[in-house]
Amino acid sequence: MFKKYMFIVSLLFVGQMFSTPALGYQQGELLSSKALQKLDLNPNELTIIDFFAQWCVSCRVELPEVEILSRQLIGRGVNIVGVDVDEDVDVGLAFQQELGLTFRVVADPDQELVTDFEPTGMPALYYVYQGKVLKVRYGAIDHIRQVMITDIKSLDLSGTKDDK
Repeated sequence: MFKKYMFIVSLLFVGQMFSTPALGYQQGELLSSKALQKLDLNPNELTIIDFFAQWCVSCRVELPEVEILSRQLIGRGVNIVGVDVDEDVDVGLAFQQELGLTFRVVADPDQELVTDFEPTGMPALYYVYQGKVLKVRYGAIDHIRQVMITDIKSLDLSGTKDDK
């Protein structure tokens, strides 16, 4: 009986070693202090964090829509912060300039933020309020501007601080 028990325990252990690693931040989780410091978020505003890169074809399509929305959100308690994961900062800056991005972008050439967040696709959007992830979206999304507007309207920010 003991041998059978130990065999089952060892199978569980081996299964855990080779299982898919846990995904990055999910809805309801708090960002690390390292991420909060690097992103310098206003805790009293809803922030949409948008991970992108020059090599991402979908990012090239979506970012102009995100830019339009960022301008429409000025002064409304919602802001967008981009995270450019290009390893070459100059390539990232040229890409941002080519698209005319005016919202704040944090360069992540050493992949610190992308490693912390572990998005499963690019582009990746994280809706964050008071350090807490309220919603996550991965990959290419048609009509992203309208989707983001709908997301913002659906988020309940009341009581979020108390849920920490």
